[in-house]
Amino acid sequence: MKSKCFLFSAIVFVAFAFCFSLKGNAQAKVIADGRLQTILERHIEYNEMSRTLQGYRIKVNSFTGANAKAKAYALKDELAVAYPSTRVYVTFDEPNFVVKCGDFITRLDAYNLFKLIKPQINTAIIVRDWINNPVISEADIEQQEYFEENLETDF
Repeated sequence: MKSKCFLFSAIVFVAFAFCFSLKGNAQAKVIADGRLQTILERHIEYNEMSRTLQGYRIKVNSFTGANAKAKAYALKDELAVAYPSTRVYVTFDEPNFVVKCGDFITRLDAYNLFKLIKPQINTAIIVRDWINNPVISEADIEQQEYFEENLETDF
């Protein structure tokens, strides 16, 4: 019985020693279609060009009817003065002009600004939206994003 246990222990020891000796020399050869590499490169290029990601914004108000556009831009200007480090957006979602602010990756980040806005503007809510890359410096706030439409001159 002792000889069987010793033989089994020796075999296990040799197997482990063999496995650990291959650790630094392991190689794998991948054989794949060349089109797969092309698709991967295009995906990488697209992600580098994309300046948006899923995140959260604060939907401050929505205006419809007469003078809706003027009210929306007045609120945008008011928010830009009150919160200069936050981007403010006006979009036209037919038939409403919607005012949103902020580019937050998590709902918790958005909640900090939401706590400040909610007492002043009762209609504010946190919504999931496509956001721009978050602000790193003050120069990022001044730079207009490529997909933000300039609604002031379109009409």
